[in-house]
Amino acid sequence: MITMEQIDEFRKRTNSSYEDAKYYLERNNGDVLDAIIDFERSKTGRSGQRERHHGQSFQKNRNQQDYGHKFSDILQKGFDTRVYVEDSKSVLFSLPIILFLFLLPFWIIVVVMFVFLVMLGYKVTIRNVKSQNVDVNAFFSNISDKVKEKNQPPVPSNPTEPRKGEEDKEDGYKEYTIE
Repeated sequence: MITMEQIDEFRKRTNSSYEDAKYYLERNNGDVLDAIIDFERSKTGRSGQRERHHGQSFQKNRNQQDYGHKFSDILQKGFDTRVYVEDSKSVLFSLPIILFLFLLPFWIIVVVMFVFLVMLGYKVTIRNVKSQNVDVNAFFSNISDKVKEKNQPPVPSNPTEPRKGEEDKEDGYKEYTIE
């Protein structure tokens, strides 16, 4: 006969249901230790595969995050590293290095332009300056948060009347707000 203490002990050690506890204890004639061993043996095949799959999935997800962080770091460095063209008094202009990736098909024109500027007496330098205007990590974090919000189940709300645009503004146009 299986007692409640045996079932409680089995459940405490295996985190299983009452049904599983009763089944394995009856199968092993009330021996708690044998029932636990039998339970682990029968569940190891399925849960072991599940854990291995979960581990692989976790590792894959972690690698993707690492690549994402590396990519965003490279982009940030592309915005932070700038080419400055300056004369003796002031800076004529500065361009981020990443812009030159887009100008790559026109590399001959870019090189000729820089040679021309150097011949005119301008100084061309490359500096690593932390950009206050561009934060790539925050940009990607914002996108990630928006995607996560989008994948959340919608919160049921009371149906309301659709919002209408405000009638002709003083500038002569209608404004529609979509939230």
